[in-house]
Amino acid sequence: MSPSAPLFLRLAPVLALLGMCLGIVMGISQDHRLQTLHAHVNLIGWVSMFLAGLYYRLVPAADGRLAYWHFGLATLGLASLGTGLAGLAFGERSFEPFAVVGSLLTIAAMAVFAWIVARTS
Repeated sequence: MSPSAPLFLRLAPVLALLGMCLGIVMGISQDHRLQTLHAHVNLIGWVSMFLAGLYYRLVPAADGRLAYWHFGLATLGLASLGTGLAGLAFGERSFEPFAVVGSLLTIAAMAVFAWIVARTS
């Protein structure tokens, strides 16, 4: 297994569980203000990270220093974006910079991954 693949493959299911738990809590409470956070945790955290992990595992040439940058940017991006989305969902406009920074980090992470895929596929 390549060096960064385990990072993605171990974190992704944890994020899937967090996203699912958030969905269950919203359903039980009938308070769906965090539905955007729920969607982002599941799609960016679970789906994107797991697929990236599989790619790095299947294409060892893709793994390397850039793959670690991808992981770091994706993780920081999701954490910042999630913080911003949660704050905004509860009407706290002061959390908007977290959402903006998180979005930019997430896009940067995907740009790094796109570069990696383009040069190794």
